[in-house]
Amino acid sequence: MRRINLSTCATVLALAVVVLSLVHPWGNLRNGSPGGGAILAGSNASDEIRSVIAQKCGDCHSNNTRWPLYSTIAPASWFVEHDVHEGREHLNLSDWEEYSIDNRIDLLGKMGTQIRQDKMPLKQYLLLHPEARLSEAERKLIVDWTKIERKRVMAEAAK
Repeated sequence: MRRINLSTCATVLALAVVVLSLVHPWGNLRNGSPGGGAILAGSNASDEIRSVIAQKCGDCHSNNTRWPLYSTIAPASWFVEHDVHEGREHLNLSDWEEYSIDNRIDLLGKMGTQIRQDKMPLKQYLLLHPEARLSEAERKLIVDWTKIERKRVMAEAAK
């Protein structure tokens, strides 16, 4: 019977991790536009709103994702890329100007509701990124802005 060499196993495992880390089941999300695109371009968001939303929501809901080191190593990279893919599918703040007026109205309503009901940021995201937790003041700031912006966009649509 042949003995398995521990260093050979470690080498094979390391090579497998490297090769699997090159696999991107949801596409290579890191190849976004240079600079990622301005968040909420074309909206009436103040610098304060843009800053809070960029810091608290931008990793999953924009092309400005900050990729932590663990997000480069499979299989953790697959989970992170899946969450970013899903987040951008629901709302990509870097593509705000590309959404139709009806979509913007809908997204503003959803943003306000999700934040008001404490459904965003996701709890599992906050476990590794506690700095993304919204304070009550930030929550109120965003919810109030979504209401005002939604009314403004609806008025624009009625013209």
